[in-house]
Amino acid sequence: MKFRLLKSLVVVCLPLLLTCVCLAAEPIHYELGFERPNTHLLDITIRADGLDGKEVAFAIPYWAPGVYIVEQFAVNVQGFHATDAAGRPLPWRKSDSQTWQIDLHGQTAVVVRYQIYADGMPIRGAQYDERHAGITGAAVWMYMVSGKERAADLKIDRSSVPGNWKIATGMRRADANTYAAPDYDSFADCPIEISDFVEKDFVALGTTYHVVVHDEIGNQDFTKFITDMHKVIETSVVPTLAPAVKGPLAAPFADYWFLIHISPFPAPGAGVEHLNSTMIVMSTEWDDHSPTTHDFLSDLYENKIDLATHEFFHAWNVKRLRPKELGPFDYAHMVHTQSLWISEGLTNYFTSRALLCSGFWSQQNYLDYTARVITGLEQEPGRKERSIADTSWDTWFGFSGGGSGAFSSSFSNNLANTNYSYYDGGEVLGWLLDLEIRHATENRKSIVDWMRLMYERYSLPKAGFEPEDAVRAASEIAGKDMSEFFARYVTGKEPLPYENNFSYAGIRVEKSYSPVPWLGIAVEADRQERPLIVNVIPGSPAERDGLDRGDAIVALDGKAVDASGYEKELKIRHAGDRVMITVVRNGQIRQIPVVSESDPYPTYALKPIDDPTDSQKQIYRSLMSCP
Repeated sequence: MKFRLLKSLVVVCLPLLLTCVCLAAEPIHYELGFERPNTHLLDITIRADGLDGKEVAFAIPYWAPGVYIVEQFAVNVQGFHATDAAGRPLPWRKSDSQTWQIDLHGQTAVVVRYQIYADGMPIRGAQYDERHAGITGAAVWMYMVSGKERAADLKIDRSSVPGNWKIATGMRRADANTYAAPDYDSFADCPIEISDFVEKDFVALGTTYHVVVHDEIGNQDFTKFITDMHKVIETSVVPTLAPAVKGPLAAPFADYWFLIHISPFPAPGAGVEHLNSTMIVMSTEWDDHSPTTHDFLSDLYENKIDLATHEFFHAWNVKRLRPKELGPFDYAHMVHTQSLWISEGLTNYFTSRALLCSGFWSQQNYLDYTARVITGLEQEPGRKERSIADTSWDTWFGFSGGGSGAFSSSFSNNLANTNYSYYDGGEVLGWLLDLEIRHATENRKSIVDWMRLMYERYSLPKAGFEPEDAVRAASEIAGKDMSEFFARYVTGKEPLPYENNFSYAGIRVEKSYSPVPWLGIAVEADRQERPLIVNVIPGSPAERDGLDRGDAIVALDGKAVDASGYEKELKIRHAGDRVMITVVRNGQIRQIPVVSESDPYPTYALKPIDDPTDSQKQIYRSLMSCP
């Protein structure tokens, strides 16, 4: 997933458990229909036979793989009922919030019908209205609790939707409106777009890529996007792991689907990965190059390429090479792993390398972007509370505060000061691990070799990797024991060795400090355009002198300020100045004197040194080259 914000989604949908190829039972049959679009209701029918005549349970997932958020999709289920094959009602009861237990009374077949209210975000739920239907499988399809290994087929009734609406999905197509998958995991992992979309295809290294766009904003031409993605795919992403795939094609699929929804959205974009597809929401026109700081990027078109590349690389890293805990999927509970810094953070690392190798970025663009990521990571106060492995384990808490995982401000918890993004932490660790391996092997090996070894050993149909497997593989590639590196910087909380490791490639790490007085607060404009304090950093002048989250600043030293004027007023002062801050707290005016300090958080820059050694030159050149 790359929600990274807020941080959010083929002809053959490959099975997640390739060992389950011989199924004695008939497939479970699903049918999809539509009510009037203003109701946002999807009609679902499930037909299952080969049952034991006693009872059967159906459940809807608690969460969607790739989105580590408790969704409770059961809240959108209505009108549930069950019958036997002849249409006679069967009694049922709920055994928990997401499971329906049906008494079969001797019947060996059951028909389940229910409706889904679909007016959410399609990349992590379902959306059906007059514009389109976008479906994430986990949000819509119940599964038979004792039969997730059974094949599934889906018949889509389009009689109630406009005649020009088409279907795009990675599931295997049986006929015009029928699709099939080898098991529930594969079925739920194939999102569906149904609309009057535009599709453009291209072929790269033997695989056909289907770019399906449903554009609610401008229906602009996306030829340049296809050209850029073609180059990214062909020059970097696919070649990175092609030697490890060892199949008839360079990629582990013959077809791949980009399902892109262009729509007004709270952030520039988000997506969710799937086995041979991704569903993505983007919020601006195709040719929008407006500046942005989102995800530490520079402009909104760059964000589109970065987002699509990130989700595409997930087809290898997390969909096939994944932590052991993430498969087969347990849809009923939160699933914890320490390794999302690999699944998400290293996906970020390889994404940025792809933008470099494809020529989308210059070498200095690449270094500047990396420096911004490091700056953002090192500004996170949560670095003192959690290791990068801890942030992965605690992903279900969500993110708050800055960094790529920020969703929104919340005063109900202190995550802004105790947690941070494993996207950012993992991406930075990717750099440091890569440099460590290159230095230890005199540039004969790199993180690419480590990733290929991991893929060969632990990708599907194998069971997945555990944290210690990653350490062993790194040690094998580096030719030395890497357990200390992981203990200090992955499961530990030691300061990251930027200066030491970047020096291996002849890259100088520069730090600069803002001259603006530092109070240790983060502010956002409230509804009245006042600077609202949304976080107070531990140990800061603001915490020491009494400012609080939720305080709305109305004046500095008696001069009224709004959100746009606050920073200007602060900039004319100096570190050490005493500033009288007037705030509105709980409806009352308060005056709080705060003695400012120098900003302790540096801004990082990465620059090649002027006189590198031969070893530094070799490592730098290989870092900046393609796989």
